[in-house]
Amino acid sequence: MKSIIVWSAMDFMGAGLHSAITESGLEPVFVSTTAELEFVLEADPTVPLLISLLDSSYSPTEKILWLNHHVEDVKGKQIALLLKHQHKSLIPELLLQHVQMVADNARLAQLHLTLLQMVMNPGIVSSRSTERGKLTQMEKSILRLLLEGSDIRHVSQQLAINYKTAQCHKMNAVRKLGFRNSAQLYQNLSGFRSFIF
Repeated sequence: MKSIIVWSAMDFMGAGLHSAITESGLEPVFVSTTAELEFVLEADPTVPLLISLLDSSYSPTEKILWLNHHVEDVKGKQIALLLKHQHKSLIPELLLQHVQMVADNARLAQLHLTLLQMVMNPGIVSSRSTERGKLTQMEKSILRLLLEGSDIRHVSQQLAINYKTAQCHKMNAVRKLGFRNSAQLYQNLSGFRSFIF
């Protein structure tokens, strides 16, 4: 039986989720801490990973930031997220470009299909977010200056570019990171230092 790493506190693993995992022909390997997770990932880097954002050990933001920091370590790995609808705004698509599917905890049938896809197609990684493209050097520079506290007008002056050009680069970065608008970018910007630098 193929294994799947499940990063979740045991008390948040409902019977429906456990059933969806076993019915998909997967044996769950439960981890609750980042240390346990990193040990298991090192032992077998090909095992799929299910990350629950519903448990109490770590906040959804902490788990997403961990994934951001370790995105190279999980490159090519099959990853699924279990979350509530309100968590989706925390997740920029480019950051989670290796995630095959995001499943809502209320729709266990969707999660079941996701898990089956992970068993049937172990080599497939979603290209949904990579279609948006990677950040250009100019976009990274603008995000870096915004992170340091400059507004877009000062950024345009610091980079010696037109204000409208700077605004355009900023909005391209917003789109590529999967945010809906500038406000969402500013709300999440400080959490993505390791991604920008």
